[in-house]
This record gives sequence, C-alpha cells and structure tokens, in this order.
Amino acid sequence: MTTPLHGEDFLHDLRLRSAAHGGIFRLDDGQLAVFDPAAARLVSRANWNGLVMTDRLVDMIRRRRSTEVPWARVRTAWLTQLHTLTTAEHTAEMITRMERAIDARLGDDIDLVLLAQDIAVQSILPVVLSGLTTRESARITQDLHQKLLRLIDRHPGRGPRHHARFVAVQIRAGLVVRSVLRDRASGRRTREPDLTDPIVDMLPDLGMDRALDVVTAVLTAIGGPPGSAAASVLYEFVRNPLWAEQLALELRSVDPEEFCAAPGTAAPATHRFVKEVLRMWSPPLLLVRRARVSTDLSGTRLEVGQNYLVSPHMIHRDHRFWQQADTFDPDRFLPGAPHGPADRTCYVPFGWAPKKCIGADIATSQLMALCYLMCTRYRLTVPNPDTVTMACRFAPIPQHFRGRLVRA
Repeated sequence: MTTPLHGEDFLHDLRLRSAAHGGIFRLDDGQLAVFDPAAARLVSRANWNGLVMTDRLVDMIRRRRSTEVPWARVRTAWLTQLHTLTTAEHTAEMITRMERAIDARLGDDIDLVLLAQDIAVQSILPVVLSGLTTRESARITQDLHQKLLRLIDRHPGRGPRHHARFVAVQIRAGLVVRSVLRDRASGRRTREPDLTDPIVDMLPDLGMDRALDVVTAVLTAIGGPPGSAAASVLYEFVRNPLWAEQLALELRSVDPEEFCAAPGTAAPATHRFVKEVLRMWSPPLLLVRRARVSTDLSGTRLEVGQNYLVSPHMIHRDHRFWQQADTFDPDRFLPGAPHGPADRTCYVPFGWAPKKCIGADIATSQLMALCYLMCTRYRLTVPNPDTVTMACRFAPIPQHFRGRLVRA
C-alpha cells in the first residue's frame, strides 16, 4: 500500500527520520526520501538531463518513434517568451485582473482560500493562454476549479455521475486548448504573447496530442500551487498584524510605476515577507519522481525505475540549515542575518535548476502584488484570526479561513 503523502503527523515523522538519517532514507513502501539539499539538487539534475517527451499516441499505436523533442527545448522556448511577459506593463495588467477578481466578492463573508485561488487563476491565466472568449475562459477556469477542490479535499460530490461530470469538464477544457492551437497555427486566430504560442511553432514536431499535453500541464500547474501560495500570504498577513502594518507603511509610500517595474527593489520588506511565506509554506509539500538514471547519494543508491521524493518544504524546515526554522520571520532574509539560509541551496521554493519552475519571477511578483492590493486598496477583516489553522494537503491550506474585503 502506498503511503499517503500528506498530513501533519506524516510530515512530522518525515522530519524526525530526515534528521536522524541525514536527509536520505527509505520509506516503508521503498520510496527514497531525498531531503538533503545537495542530494536533491544532484538527483534532480541527473534525471532532467537528456529528458525527452514521450512518443505521440498515434506513433505508439503504430509502433514507430515520434520526432524526438527534448524537454529542454520546450523549456527554453517558454523562458524566452517569459522575458516579454515580465515588464512593468504586464505587472500592471496582472494587478488589474487581480482587482477585478476581488471586486466581484467585496462585502461578502467569503472563503479566502477559494478567493485566493480565483485571484491566482484570473491573474495568471492570460500568461499561459490568452485571447480566449468568455465561454472558453469559463471552461478552462471550471476545470482548474474542480481539480483544486479535489486537491484540497473539498469534493463537491462523489460517485459515477460526479466522475463523469468531472471528466466531461476536462474534455471541454481540452477542446478549448486544441482549438486555440489549431486556429493559431492556421491563422484563424491571432497569435498571442503567452506560453501557448511557442508551442504553436513546435506543432510540426510535437503533434497535436503532445502539444495539448504540454499546454494542459502548464494550466494544471497554475490551478493549485499559486492559489495555495496566495492563501498562505493572506494567512500570514492576518496572523502577523505587526508585519501587516510594516508592509502597509512601505507599500503606501511606494511609487506604483516603480513597484510594477521592479517589485523586489521598490518594496524590500514586502519581498522578504513573500520569501518567508514561501519558505514556511512551499507548495506542493512533496514531489514524487521516478528515477531515469542510477545515482549514488551519500552511500545510498537510487536505481533506475525507483520512486523518490524531494521536498522544498522539508529542506526549509530543517534545523540543520535554518535557525528557528518553525518561526515566521521575514527578517531572516536580511543580509547577514544569523538565522538566514545556510547557503543558497537551502532555499528552493521553486525547485532545482535546471528544472526550476519557469514562472518563479512572475509568481513572486504576483504574491507581492497581492500584498500591495491588501495594503493600499482593500481592507481585509478576519474574525478571530488566531483560530485559523494550516492543514497539510497537497500543499499547505488554511482552514476555517473566512473574512470580508472592502475598499480602503
């Protein structure tokens, strides 16, 4: 039986075993836990190098090889495109989209976890897939929402009928992506500066099914972790009123254009706050991978085909690398802070190079923009914030987290 990879007790047990075994040990089901920073970086790099996409379905059926497409080629195309999406203008547009999502819920007693998810999706979706009609956007959003409900254990229903509906929503979202790819390739739809567009250029080599899988994978990625991170920002915002006041003083005095151009430079305290949120509550909590190559890890051998776990969360809470690891303190990221990271390999909220999350910069800007809005344009009220707790699901998810937002 596979061990459930979530829960506070399970994570606590992992931390104890990691401390006892130097960050590398086997779980009861044989999976190898790789929670040592150097080892995690080594195994991640080893299993990324030379990774190519699987063959097209039609070629598998016909027992022939597809055109080989290295994942590094896809990643390079995305990174090139992202350079055009990290401008002050795009940050300002992202903030506007976030405002629209918030304004739709003003004055209500709202579930702040679901609001954070909506803010994240609405603000990032055009980065991945833009130029959609209202109906197309709704179908993509509906698919991402239902996947989130499963991830955070809030099933709207169970049984065969619910499963059929779940699959139907996925299929409709997939048809939207397929239509966008086909129409852009044929010229029936305008090319857009998003992460889908480079895939259009690669269609002759990828084929439609692999191109669809690539775009769908990115869409799925924005449907969980970004919303979890945004909810965690709100969680720490209401749990730490002194920090909320410090951020408000900083952000109310910052020039909006300077903030959009370089958030980290314009608002350093806010940047530290976001970095500490990501250290404490990195989503997802655990990542399961299958080894493509054999690797020696401090005397333990990982063989081809074996599963292994890596976890920024476990590294970020390891007392060997962080003093006061369980204490929320953004000032640990001040230069020379004694309780800061032991070295740069110990802070990996977006994973390890060369497979580090391509959207790290945009994600950080988005979380800082959320702080900016909470401090300058809205007032968030959460009754009894001390009763809000954090649960460990696929990612950290605040529990009993409801409140009201009004315009400041």
